[in-house]
Amino acid sequence: MKTSLFRKLIRNRSLPRLVRPSEGYDTWASTYDSQPDNAVLAFDARLFSELIATVEIENKVVVDVGCGTGRHWKEILSRQPARLTGIDPSIGMLRQLKARFADANTICAEGDDLRAIPDESCDVIISTLALAHISNSALAFREWTRVLRKGGVIILTDFHPDAIRAGMKRTCTTSKGTIEIEQHLIDLGLLRSMTADCGLALTCLRELAIDKSVRSLFVGAAERYEQYEGLRLVFGACLVKS
Repeated sequence: MKTSLFRKLIRNRSLPRLVRPSEGYDTWASTYDSQPDNAVLAFDARLFSELIATVEIENKVVVDVGCGTGRHWKEILSRQPARLTGIDPSIGMLRQLKARFADANTICAEGDDLRAIPDESCDVIISTLALAHISNSALAFREWTRVLRKGGVIILTDFHPDAIRAGMKRTCTTSKGTIEIEQHLIDLGLLRSMTADCGLALTCLRELAIDKSVRSLFVGAAERYEQYEGLRLVFGACLVKS
């Protein structure tokens, strides 16, 4: 299976089939972690490490919304949380997570549906490369705020809205064709407004653009690197519940 987190031009010239995230990531799950040349994942890993280093995790209750295969779980667990729960709508992705962390506590649900989590019961919410897949981001932030204790922290990363405006998509190509996973553009100004309405203070915002640090990931596609150099690709943020 050949995969790419973003692709503007489809090589086989066929139109991709638009699917919901649960279906798309069920299809992608078995190969999702095998993408050494993926600039989005590289930037996300860099941002996540920077952000989590600023947050106290030891003995805290952590919820990972859109946990996927548990790409960041080794790093999270190394910081010794009291409890870590993963939430994802894709059974396939959760199956991959369970294969790596057999005792993992997981919930199969959309990112704006945390009804299984009690009010003010967790200290840290993590959500990486998942928010734009949630159709109602305002509802998601209300739910995340509901389950956070006062002073709780949200660590957030996602596809930058500039990348979506540039036509970049999250796609997976198989022998049966290409699927495009549904995503929604969230302007960073709107993000600030939505989070402020929920009583969340934005304490950190980082934006990473395509630069020479990821040029080697564009092997065989130098023209694509030149086309996108300087484009903001991923953003990361920390928010605190007041």
